[in-house]
Amino acid sequence: MRGALNAMDRRRFLSLSALGLGAIALPHRSSASIGGSPLRSEALRADAAWSAVLARMPAALAARVDDPQHAVQLRWVRIVRDADGMRRHVVHDRGLMPRRWFPAASVAKLPMALLMAEAVQAAGGGADNVLRLHAAPASGEWGDEPLDDTFARGIDRTFAVSDNRPFNRWYELLGGDSVHRRLAQLGYPHARLIARLGSSDIEANRGSGGGELLSTDGGALHRFPPGVATARRFPFGRALLGEGWRNDDGSTTPGPHDFSHANFLPLADSLRMLQAFVTPESVPTAQRWRIDGALRARLLRALALRPRDSVSLVYPESDYPDGHARWFFVGDGHARYPDGLSVSGKSGMAYGSLSEVAYVVDRESGVECMLAASIRVNADGIYNDDRYEYDTVGIPFMAAWARAVLDVEREWSAAAR
Repeated sequence: MRGALNAMDRRRFLSLSALGLGAIALPHRSSASIGGSPLRSEALRADAAWSAVLARMPAALAARVDDPQHAVQLRWVRIVRDADGMRRHVVHDRGLMPRRWFPAASVAKLPMALLMAEAVQAAGGGADNVLRLHAAPASGEWGDEPLDDTFARGIDRTFAVSDNRPFNRWYELLGGDSVHRRLAQLGYPHARLIARLGSSDIEANRGSGGGELLSTDGGALHRFPPGVATARRFPFGRALLGEGWRNDDGSTTPGPHDFSHANFLPLADSLRMLQAFVTPESVPTAQRWRIDGALRARLLRALALRPRDSVSLVYPESDYPDGHARWFFVGDGHARYPDGLSVSGKSGMAYGSLSEVAYVVDRESGVECMLAASIRVNADGIYNDDRYEYDTVGIPFMAAWARAVLDVEREWSAAAR
């Protein structure tokens, strides 16, 4: 048991409609993410770097990295500062395949929150302004959610416990065409945010009902019009996967299922989106989010928010440990993050796939790094049957890998002093 919410409850709370597409892993690589040319000296250390990390993981979990069944994708970005404090980003990749389908899951909430923040800022609003819908969304998770909510409360719920409904609110306000136009401008033409969370209704997901950003006196600071977005789908053909699909009546439809109309975010894109927000100076100006001042500070706080530190809503630690909706470092137990360790980012869980992107700062050692990982844990190949190896394989893998990377980073940092 992981707190008062058991594994079944947690899966239902976090699951979204997306799926993983298996493929043989690409060879790993190492290069600088900024500056243009590869850093050959770092590339020569790539094998040693991965060997050092895998050696610090339990052998059974380390063996999953190159097992095609698990479709593991890893990106580890070392942040090395020079004597003047300037950051240099050194990228270690293993198994990345940007055209391979896997669930965006709740990681999709990261760009949607950033896009909504840009819209709020552009309208002259802030985190405490109210976002009002004209009507409840036509599809997706909603329940008794009110039509009015502040942006601050929405981002706290999103990053502390991965509530699905703020995403659906922002989806309703922004509309699909606006979302994808801005993502393309930022350099993410293959990203697809085309489905509300909890909805597989293709046509309903194209529509958005619109609403308003309210001023402090209750007037309309900005109006978001309703609309119907251009039809979009997975950009690399059909996403056909699995050995079968479990229907709601308990029957199984054999053969691969088509998930071409679900959300899709290449793992490297998700991490780049996070990097562009937390360290905007490390990316070209055209890739930076238009969020600054108090709103940026409030969003940075939310990105690292642990359930026990939430103020807008109270989440008892007995029910919501630090690893309730985050897998790196602490997802496999009830432990708190170690003192001095800050983890900012977003995780996702859907249909036998786990993923997470994070910016990590360890104040004691001075280590900074960025991590991204995904793993598929669906041994029988049947999707929608809720029979996945999250707690036995997936979450332990994610936690152990992050701990191993941090151990290596700390060791290298100490040796460099």
